[in-house]
Amino acid sequence: LSNFQEAHHTTMKVPLLVCSVVVAVFLVSCTRSSHANVASRSQQLASEGAAAFNAKNYAKAQTLDAAATAINPQFAEAWVAYGMASVRLGQTDKARQAYERALSLYHARHRQNPSDANQVFQQISVLTLLGRSDEAQALLNEAHASYPDDPQITKLVGHYSELQKGWETLGVSAR
Repeated sequence: LSNFQEAHHTTMKVPLLVCSVVVAVFLVSCTRSSHANVASRSQQLASEGAAAFNAKNYAKAQTLDAAATAINPQFAEAWVAYGMASVRLGQTDKARQAYERALSLYHARHRQNPSDANQVFQQISVLTLLGRSDEAQALLNEAHASYPDDPQITKLVGHYSELQKGWETLGVSAR
């Protein structure tokens, strides 16, 4: 997440940051899977999807991320990536559904491991992508109180409003 530190200086870098965070988390989430072959194939597809997204080939990215989620429906990061590609393609309903699915998965992961501040960070990100900034801010405040020594949460506290603007470029409006 070294790109995270650079990205908070300009919102122009945030979409790349989001993709970098998603790709970095792919590696972590896949190593936890009990089905190594499924996780490996899903991770490969998602990595290819991230490359397609960065190359602005959003249709290809969406297709690859859809394949990754079909193989592993618990792959929250691929749902986020699918949502981002869908936003770029103007398919906000698909994006909203994907983000809602990812939010649910991150929430479940955090319930399973309450000490994992990264799952809260991911929830804050997805809430922002869903246009639910007030909820994201409230969760960020809770996270800062619960995880005062977590560097990722601390950075987010200091730069949320700036990052929010960048994340919202990949977001959908709240209903």
